[in-house]
Amino acid sequence: MKLKRGLLAGVVLCCMPLMTACSAKDTIGILVGSNSEETQKEEKTVDLNAANIDDSVGKPEITSEMGDPVTYDLHATADPITVEATVSEGTLSYQWYRNNVDSNGGGTAIDGATEATYTPPTTESGTLYYYVVVTNTVGDGVQLTASGTKCVTITEQEAATDDTEATEETGSWQQSGDNWWYQREDGTYPANGWEEIKGKWYLFDENGYIRTGWYQWGDNWFYFDENGAMVCDADIDGYHLGSDGIMQ
Repeated sequence: MKLKRGLLAGVVLCCMPLMTACSAKDTIGILVGSNSEETQKEEKTVDLNAANIDDSVGKPEITSEMGDPVTYDLHATADPITVEATVSEGTLSYQWYRNNVDSNGGGTAIDGATEATYTPPTTESGTLYYYVVVTNTVGDGVQLTASGTKCVTITEQEAATDDTEATEETGSWQQSGDNWWYQREDGTYPANGWEEIKGKWYLFDENGYIRTGWYQWGDNWFYFDENGAMVCDADIDGYHLGSDGIMQ
């Protein structure tokens, strides 16, 4: 009977890590050498599933903060979020995620958001949390580090157009080859975001050129005519576009 009790106690002790809420992520933190409270806070929810984690590969060090929460009006131009990371050896890559809760794990990967800078969309009201996972690759081995979260809130109030209207009088469309871009009064140009020009909304790519045709921004699809203007209240290719331009 004593022997059976001893075996039962051993089984319970072995299973305890599986029954604790933080077992998976805390065990990962120990394996990759997290040794400070601040580091553990930043990396506690990093998902390393299916990654070829190699202890000999240096972990990326994130040297910048995500900053305070920000709030934008609907369709306003958001400021880009930038992360800075370093590593002694290897190649760094990036993947941005969005989350409905304030956590840097369990989020949804943002398609195409694989640079050190990401500009959040402002086409829908609500609050989202953004973070980036930085990967260091050396040969077949990798190490990952997740940033903290950046809280972005979009209000239901439409962005004021006073500044836009002021630039419309002197702003002008410019052509580079087959591409069009918009030059503001001060010589700058919109890029990687939305801009309202003479009552119409345009979406510009990372190089500042207008997008045309179908394009996915965040979770939503939009359609832009041949001049780059967002199409609203219309049916295109069998899909209906609402008054906000979002495909229904």
